[in-house]
Amino acid sequence: MEVISLTPDIHVAVGAAYLANSTVLVRGSEVLLIDGMGSRADADELRRWIEIDLQKAVRFIVSSHYFSDHLAALALFPRAEVIAHALHLHTWSSERFRSVEEEQHFAPPSITFNESMTIRWGIHTLELFHNPGHTMSTIGIDIPTADLLHAGDTIVGNMAYIAYSTPELIALAIDRLRRRSRRVVLTSHGSARDSIALSHASAYIRTLAAKSARAFAAGGEENIKSIRLDDCLPAGVPGTAFENRYHVRKLETIVEKKFFAFEREAADTAVAHS
Repeated sequence: MEVISLTPDIHVAVGAAYLANSTVLVRGSEVLLIDGMGSRADADELRRWIEIDLQKAVRFIVSSHYFSDHLAALALFPRAEVIAHALHLHTWSSERFRSVEEEQHFAPPSITFNESMTIRWGIHTLELFHNPGHTMSTIGIDIPTADLLHAGDTIVGNMAYIAYSTPELIALAIDRLRRRSRRVVLTSHGSARDSIALSHASAYIRTLAAKSARAFAAGGEENIKSIRLDDCLPAGVPGTAFENRYHVRKLETIVEKKFFAFEREAADTAVAHS
């Protein structure tokens, strides 16, 4: 596990499994977590770091979305209140790539909300807001005092992963995040990055939409599967191996669900949220 300190009281712990992370906000002797790692081994290491190294107790765990690769720590802090969107079960039941280990990660939330929720934690105020796109239960967490925005998995690096909703919803979700105008963005994988990544993800969706529509018009599935990640990202923004893994999955989803297949102009317009 790698720990990156963003401020004296906000840290990001990045695990080995899927680079899934947990954001750790410290207040006195207590901790609030955002997300909970992707494996039991990473979650155990997170617990040791918090309880032994920091000598803190976890009071709340906020789930950005209820996918199993972010839930491993939920059952390891039994005294913590788990906060999630009211549609968390919709997200859990829609997951396609859950491992046998991850089946054991589920723990029900103790607090749910629909539209928004505010938490005051030390010097920070966290605004939790419903931001459906990646999943129907995805939330954003805005921390203005740290100029920080947690996007869940609405973007992955400099791209967006379309599998569990529609391109239109993803585009709208990214647009809502961009309107927050924060300097730093966190997602549920990896470390923090400049919020320009949100603009890169918007551009990625628009380009992918146009290329997919043309590929369908030219003959279909094999043309879709040959679309390269780097050809969809903005110029000068290289794709990573982690991003490419999800790009390839996304191409399979586009073929399966016929996203962008029927009318190029409609597809381009639907995702025009730059």
